[in-house]
Amino acid sequence: MKPKVIHTKTFYCDGSEEDYDQHPRVHYTFDNKVDSTDKTDKGYVVCEYCYAEFVYKEKDFYDKAQEEKELLNMSMKESKKQKEERTYSEEMQDKIEPIDNYVNKILKGSG
Repeated sequence: MKPKVIHTKTFYCDGSEEDYDQHPRVHYTFDNKVDSTDKTDKGYVVCEYCYAEFVYKEKDFYDKAQEEKELLNMSMKESKKQKEERTYSEEMQDKIEPIDNYVNKILKGSG
């Protein structure tokens, strides 16, 4: 089984999505030493229930940039969705504002 790469030092495992592979949520950390004299660092953690192997990898610049790009895309999609789901009063306000600007120009003598 290929190890799962994670980007946090504390995490949990509760089995895979398969019905037969469910187990209680078990929390792990990569800094979990037996005691202060424990110098062994295997570089991975194995789940005691499903034997899934987890490897910690710090996010590099590319990973962070990719994550920010995904968040930006999500927020742009949400923004477009909100614009498409405008209320009747918001639509009316958009129609009224140009008229208000025109009337204000006439009243000020610039129109």
